[in-house]
Amino acid sequence: MALTTALGTQSVMAPRADAQAFTQAKGHGRVITSLLWSNSDKGFNDDGHVIDIADYRKTEVYALGEYGVTDDFTVLLTPSFRDVSVKNGSNSSGLGYTDVGARYAVARGSNFVLSAQGLVRFAGQKRRDVQAQVGATDTEYDLRGQAGYTFGQGSFAIVEGGYRLRAGAPPNAFNIDATLGIRAAPRLLLLASSYNAISDGRGRGVFAPYRYHNVYLSGAYDVSDHVTVQLGVSGTVAGRNALRERGLLGGLWYRF
Repeated sequence: MALTTALGTQSVMAPRADAQAFTQAKGHGRVITSLLWSNSDKGFNDDGHVIDIADYRKTEVYALGEYGVTDDFTVLLTPSFRDVSVKNGSNSSGLGYTDVGARYAVARGSNFVLSAQGLVRFAGQKRRDVQAQVGATDTEYDLRGQAGYTFGQGSFAIVEGGYRLRAGAPPNAFNIDATLGIRAAPRLLLLASSYNAISDGRGRGVFAPYRYHNVYLSGAYDVSDHVTVQLGVSGTVAGRNALRERGLLGGLWYRF
């Protein structure tokens, strides 16, 4: 399938501006509003073993916006809202991270693209939890390279690697992500994604080394040429000094 055709239907697994390789066509874009709910009554200790922890519950809403300034250059904006509750602990509700950045297609062919992306992530409601998926302290800078490949009738694969610089006490982190999308029917896209974060050593103070490996499985149905709905599940399959999350996700996408 031609790359330009795939861009109209290609979708990301999770509501993140850093989960893509393809750029938007000039003058076109999309907005993906996503809701993620997760519960964590267990976590991973420093040895990577599953342990009982205080029950964490998270509700997150993302609004990922992308717009093609040119065919090769896409600007990105992703504000978010997050509510976190901890059994017998501290609760918080308010703005999450807001991502601002851009993606540039360095090279492309009829069915592949290589891209570079940079984001600045501004912290909203701050938390200093030791668990990596909850802590939010200061500004972060995310740099990554991405490769996307389309095949069949609307299927695609994305692989990417990056490095996240974190201001303040938390350690920096490496990110290795992959997404596979299979066009099971003309209007149905099945998605599987793996997001992996590995700290670059330990941070300062209470911030220990960490890693977590999350898997997302979902289906996305094209209601029309412009609107898609998504439902799925998520979970943390392994980790270190991290939550073992289990959750649900939903999304509403609008292409223009």
